[in-house]
Amino acid sequence: MRHHFSWGEVFERSDLLADNGDWDGLIRLYDALGSALADQPSPDDERELRQCRARVARVAMFELPAARAADAVRILVREYEDGLPHCGALWETLAHVRTWQEVGPHLRHPLLRHLVAHARVLRGEDLSPADGLDPAAYGGVPLSLAPWEAESWDVAQHPSSSGRGSGATAIASLSAVGREGRVRLPPTTGGAVPVTTPPEPLAPGAPTHCFAGISGPVRCGAEQAAARFLSGLPAGERPSYATPIPFAAAYPDLVLALGGSSAYGTVASTALGRIAVWGMLRGFAGLSEAAPAVDVSAFVAGLTCVTWELPSDEIWFLHLALGHDNHGGRSTSWIVDGQDVD
Repeated sequence: MRHHFSWGEVFERSDLLADNGDWDGLIRLYDALGSALADQPSPDDERELRQCRARVARVAMFELPAARAADAVRILVREYEDGLPHCGALWETLAHVRTWQEVGPHLRHPLLRHLVAHARVLRGEDLSPADGLDPAAYGGVPLSLAPWEAESWDVAQHPSSSGRGSGATAIASLSAVGREGRVRLPPTTGGAVPVTTPPEPLAPGAPTHCFAGISGPVRCGAEQAAARFLSGLPAGERPSYATPIPFAAAYPDLVLALGGSSAYGTVASTALGRIAVWGMLRGFAGLSEAAPAVDVSAFVAGLTCVTWELPSDEIWFLHLALGHDNHGGRSTSWIVDGQDVD
């Protein structure tokens, strides 16, 4: 039997219910869409129903007041467990508008509990003393921002899935740092550096479309690693200069890139991005998940970074070489690179 919902009607109705503060009506609409999906509609109808329900879920995440946090969490868990790509990273929307004190007591899903927690940490909360949270649940990522994370991170510039609408991130060029202080790259010594395929998504149901790839270790400094990587490009596309930057300045770009950002605002997760950055750093430093967070911070303190621009850069790009001096005066570097236009 054909359902009686349409995208346009649901879009307008969900906004009207939220504007009028009719929370019971909004939740009934969400549940009615779920019931329609349970009736085994045709593939086309199912697709529209899922999009409609995801729209209502996003409005609920953004608009339900603190007193209805339990309803918001129930909807979040249902969307997540259904693995719907339409819903985006709804935990980011919830974390953007609700404090941990408001939603934490209702979040019993262990994975979502930690995703919301890390998203709240990126919004300035220190959750290290919170009950029922374990840094080991996500690879030893601490539940408060390290100083090097907080130095350049501004959540107001990177709200992620924080709106009532599609949840798209802002269009941004992730590594546009200008040319001030740039240096000429050295002559290359060694072959070109390949960039590997990005890792699998960190959580099921998370629509991570990560366009950044990461290289294996390169036995040289950051500037030489950048020169070797760029030597693999055609001569007309190969820059001769790079700009040194502190790792803290690159951190926001890495959070967005590894959390799923791309051209034209693919829904990203700052929580997943933060977790991925810490995992990347532990891998570079050769640290296990059990190693204390201060060891990661000590490794970060020894990093040197350079970034560059390409003539083909347009909407989304991240070009970064990270180098670290090993004992004995030898350096090891890694390349994190990505570009997306459409």
